[in-house]
Amino acid sequence: MNLSKFQIIAFKVLFCLFFLLTVFLIYPVSLLAKSNSYISIVNPVRGGDFWESETEYPYTAVLGQMGILNRLNVNATWLIRYDALADKDIIEALKKSPDEKGLFLEITPSWTKATQVEYHKGGNWHAAGSAFLTGYEAEERKKLIDGAFSRFNEVFGFYPQSVGAWWIDSYSLDYMQKKYAVSAALIVADQYSTDNYQIWGQYFSTPYYPSKINALHPAQTRQNKLPVVITQWAARDPVNGYGNGVSESTYSVQANDYIDFHNLDTKYFLKLIDIYTNQSLTNFSHLVVGLENSYSWQKYAKEYENQIKVLFDKRSAGLVTLVTMSDFASWYKVNFPDLSPEQIIIADDPLGTYKKAVWFMNQYYRAGWFLNQEGSLFRDIRQYVDGSEELCLKVRCDSVNFATTATRVLDEVSFGHKWLIDEGRVTDFKVAKNGQNYVISYKNEGGNSRTIKFLPRDIEIDDKIFSIDGAILNATGQQAEQQKISIRIEKGTFEWSLGTVFVKVIKFILFLSLSCVIPGFLVIGKVFKNRSLYQVLFLSTVIGLVEMTLLFYIFSLLKIRFLIYPYLLINLILFLKFYIPNSKRINIPKVKQRLDLANLTLISLGTVFQVIPTFKNGLVYPFGQGFWGPNTHDGVWHISLINQLLKSVPPENPIFSGEILKNYHFFYDLLVAATAYLVSIPVIDLVFRFYPVLFSLSLGIGTYYLISNLFEERLGRINTKIATLFSLYLVYFAGSFGWIVSYIKEQKFAGESAFWANQSISFNLNPPFAVSLIIIIALVQLLILPNKKLIILAIILAGSLIGFKSYGAALVLSALLAVGILKRSLKHLTVFTGALVFSSLIFFSNFQLNTQLFSFSPFWFIHSMIDSPDRVGWMRLTLARTVGVEQGIWWKFITAEILSLVIFILGNLGIRFLSLLSLIKIKSIVKDNNHLFLFILSCLSIMIPILFIQAGNPWNTIQFLYYGLYVTAVIGGVVFLSITSRLPKFISALVVILFLGVTPINSLVTASYYISYLPHARVDKNELEALEFLSKQKDGVVLTYPYDNKLKNKIAEPWPLFAYDSTSYVSALANKAVYLQDEGQNQILLTDYKKRVVASKDFFRDIIPNLSSSEDLQAAKDFLLYNNIDYIYLLNKFSMGIDEDKLPIDRIYQNEEVTIYQTKY
Repeated sequence: MNLSKFQIIAFKVLFCLFFLLTVFLIYPVSLLAKSNSYISIVNPVRGGDFWESETEYPYTAVLGQMGILNRLNVNATWLIRYDALADKDIIEALKKSPDEKGLFLEITPSWTKATQVEYHKGGNWHAAGSAFLTGYEAEERKKLIDGAFSRFNEVFGFYPQSVGAWWIDSYSLDYMQKKYAVSAALIVADQYSTDNYQIWGQYFSTPYYPSKINALHPAQTRQNKLPVVITQWAARDPVNGYGNGVSESTYSVQANDYIDFHNLDTKYFLKLIDIYTNQSLTNFSHLVVGLENSYSWQKYAKEYENQIKVLFDKRSAGLVTLVTMSDFASWYKVNFPDLSPEQIIIADDPLGTYKKAVWFMNQYYRAGWFLNQEGSLFRDIRQYVDGSEELCLKVRCDSVNFATTATRVLDEVSFGHKWLIDEGRVTDFKVAKNGQNYVISYKNEGGNSRTIKFLPRDIEIDDKIFSIDGAILNATGQQAEQQKISIRIEKGTFEWSLGTVFVKVIKFILFLSLSCVIPGFLVIGKVFKNRSLYQVLFLSTVIGLVEMTLLFYIFSLLKIRFLIYPYLLINLILFLKFYIPNSKRINIPKVKQRLDLANLTLISLGTVFQVIPTFKNGLVYPFGQGFWGPNTHDGVWHISLINQLLKSVPPENPIFSGEILKNYHFFYDLLVAATAYLVSIPVIDLVFRFYPVLFSLSLGIGTYYLISNLFEERLGRINTKIATLFSLYLVYFAGSFGWIVSYIKEQKFAGESAFWANQSISFNLNPPFAVSLIIIIALVQLLILPNKKLIILAIILAGSLIGFKSYGAALVLSALLAVGILKRSLKHLTVFTGALVFSSLIFFSNFQLNTQLFSFSPFWFIHSMIDSPDRVGWMRLTLARTVGVEQGIWWKFITAEILSLVIFILGNLGIRFLSLLSLIKIKSIVKDNNHLFLFILSCLSIMIPILFIQAGNPWNTIQFLYYGLYVTAVIGGVVFLSITSRLPKFISALVVILFLGVTPINSLVTASYYISYLPHARVDKNELEALEFLSKQKDGVVLTYPYDNKLKNKIAEPWPLFAYDSTSYVSALANKAVYLQDEGQNQILLTDYKKRVVASKDFFRDIIPNLSSSEDLQAAKDFLLYNNIDYIYLLNKFSMGIDEDKLPIDRIYQNEEVTIYQTKY
């Protein structure tokens, strides 16, 4: 049939219309924009689980966001967490909206309860082991996913196409894609440590198809491809967002990030948008922008609106297309049906410096080239190996650390590796595409041209081709060949003189006599006049220590500290007047029997043994000042705090200047401060030498008389002394059964804390615990006596414990209440009531009431002990527990939990497990108030860490157990005597030898770590001189360079203290408050320290190198003024010169190691 010309034209027109209509029907109108730059507005929606705001509700931000989006006619994707599906206000609003709805796969108790999966509670609700699907076994993941999708379908009538969480594993993605046809997934962009997990190494802030077995890696074949498009939350600043801390990862498009941590605004956001959407060498770009509803809407509403307006304006100008997650995934799949396209991001520094970055990604590798203060270099190259499985693919993990577990990578952040191409600045910088290759070209400072090509599987530098493996090996090999900075550790003795030591010892004895023993004796002398002098001295000393601490606290608060001298003088006069004339009546025991001599010898040896871990610390050797073990951190922290207490009470936080110290029991530190105030002994000697000796000696003497008071009537004098020998041996030398675990796993003896708890050798490494235990020993001896006059004294001791060690106070108060109620003991109830009032006064003045100090987390210690390869690491038991829950095999689950509990208890007790045999006589324990008190205290000390963890640092709660270890040591010796006395002499002798040999295995191994001449950390003599100089300057706030853990890769062991860990050593040794130090301790204190980490890094890394800019110069001045900085303490190793002519500072000190500046404000 012949068609007319008109018919042909009409047919063509109809065909075109049909084609256009088809396109409109298949794809949203928004995708037809000319721009190839796409932005998805995604708002994660959380419900009531773990909701923290007291002024806003989960729906507050959602309704606010929806109002802004509707007003500007902008579509969005809402990712809804399971608990939010039950929020009627949120769901009602979302049902009325045409926007896309998806699932936010962040796991909370509501979700696990609904799906009958055990919730894995960690140190905080957003811990990887709690909130990610990878925290659960494969079958549990399926149950969780099915439950969430089913509930979503019940609410909205369909299954979502888009899902999100800060991490979603490939196993879960594959399951959701096959069963529910999920097409788009959101994970967080590169993040090293911000939330204590590492999502690291994927395409840098751009979309890709993941591998079926590794969601971080782009698929390299269609067979291995997961047909889900991965998009990324919080796209990072390509120049500044690559790093190992909060400071770097908060350079992102997120309003809460750049406002809270960098004081930036919408201008910065706009620059990031321009960087990602104006990439001329890429086929497309995509970015996710949004805000979680758990952030304060009052605080961020304006910036969120500013962000949406920026995107609205760009859409109106045809520069970007705003799409939902699923719409973008549809577009991506049509345009790239096979594999992920290569991506390149070329970025100038949005902060305005000369720095640059180029990120290249394809299926085979990722490379990050930078231009910074070092020059032209690669900071990141990682090969994507087809077939490599991701961590936790089908097995649950408590942590997700993709950065530090990666292999075949060049990664400056994780391992300190980099590939320096040219030092210095560059000119004529260009990036171009040449065929399939991308080429960076520039001229270096020497005027030589340089080209860097990104080939499909290789990198080419000036016509020399490196395979990705070769490039990584070349760069890491070059650095491995570089010698670490080291110094010659000269051997020799520490600096001391007999005269100086003698004077210090006399001063300390005088302090104890005048400030503690005499005041304490005046209180109890008449009551204990017929008791042994040694018991009277012990009780007098302990009561005097508490009395001195309380009075020093009150006098310091009232600014009348000088009254401590008249107080001591009055006590001395009273003592001389009323007691010296009657000194003949003092009962001085004579060491007549061998058992007395044996106990005295054991106390002396035990004291020496327990002082080993502390004694050498802080002494100055030829190499400088040495520190061993936890003293590198904890001991230094106590010194810094004591220095501040000498200045004022309440003290300024020494590691977070300008803030009063909160959430810490500082009475031990106050006691040391009072000692230093009165007799001028250096604080470092008091902390590491004098008080450890006093505490260990008091521990032995107090234990001796405690056992005598508890058991002599029943056992007789001789048997009691024998039992005391065994108990003292356990008190001083007992360890855990960790040596068994260590020997099985590594064929060596170690493992002191394999079951979590530290043992007797570490007694003085925790001085607040040490002094609190001695107070409890004295308290029990007061409670044993029927004298009513001692009740007030008991109230003071029990009430003051909260200031020395809050854990001990909680145990004592609970035990007093329990005994009072169970035995209807008026004495115990009276002491409890008085002590509770006393404790409350101290607690409310030193702790923040709006912070959660503990959280209920049953079996956290037990599970982590069993699961962690660093501790027991019994994987079969882990599997038995998880499989039992998943498959409903409850006998297997219960058996695994009971066995784990038994391992935890027996493993920590070690040979002290013998004390459990005393439960055979539970009726006699219950009958005796004092035995019952100790029984309840020890039971609680075990139960609390089993059920609770501490906010900030969850493992701190294990310190409750230390009190139980002491009680079981005391009872264990008595039980052991009971056992051996029933055995034939020969067998009894063998059992005693076995007892003596097995008990101290852990302790002896641990003690050996502190005997070595080489310290675990040191302060070089040059730095000591600088710190001493700074300590003599007028008081003020010190700014230090932020701690950099990569220094460990550059400096040989033993590390200087500044490289060893984030500690408070500048504050401790310079006697000044520091703007920020010791990030770990700040975490325990629940301070908002992360913002200061970021601020100080910004100051040193970004502002100081660019003082030629008027904006940066003003920012530097403002920073110093606003934070009241008086001194800047800089190690010369950081190569951080500061232009004194531009800033109001003077250089007041410099040597080979350190430069110190003083501000002129």
